[in-house]
Amino acid sequence: MKKVLIIFIPLLFLFLDLTSCSISKSSNNDIFQFKNSYIGNNSAVGSIIKQLPNHKEFIKMSLQTKKKPYGMMIDYHNLPANTKNIVINNATYLFALVKNVEWITFDFADKNYTMTRQQLNEWYGKDVSSYTNEKDLEELIHTNLKEKSKINQLFIK
Repeated sequence: MKKVLIIFIPLLFLFLDLTSCSISKSSNNDIFQFKNSYIGNNSAVGSIIKQLPNHKEFIKMSLQTKKKPYGMMIDYHNLPANTKNIVINNATYLFALVKNVEWITFDFADKNYTMTRQQLNEWYGKDVSSYTNEKDLEELIHTNLKEKSKINQLFIK
C-alpha cells in the first residue's frame, strides 16, 4: 500500500500541474480572437475594451449602429495624465479588431477625444486593420508613442 501511495501521489501532483497549465493557457484571452468583429456585436466590443490598458477605469460604452459611419463612445473615469497615449493605444486596437467602426469618442470626464479610422491610419502611415497579432500591433504603437511631437500632431484639429 505504501508503494502505491509513493507512486500515486507524485503522479497526482504531476497530473494536477499539467492540467492547471493547460487551463491557464486556454483561459488567457488572446485579444485577436475578436479580429473582424462588428460594431453591432456588443459582447465582442466589450470584451476587447476589457482587455485594453486602463480597463478598470472603463465605465460604459455606447455603440452607434443605426447609420453609417458606425462608431462608439467609451466613458472612463480616474485616468492618469497620459490620456492621449491611452486614446492612441485603445483606438489602434479597436480599429484593428472591429471591422466596421469608423470613429471612436473617448470621454474622460473633463476631456473628450474623437479619433477616426482614417485619421489614425494616416498618422501611422498604414492600415491598422492589416495587423493579425498583438506583438506586431504593440510594436507599432510603442514605436509611434516615443515622439511627443508626433503624438501632438495627431490631436491638432
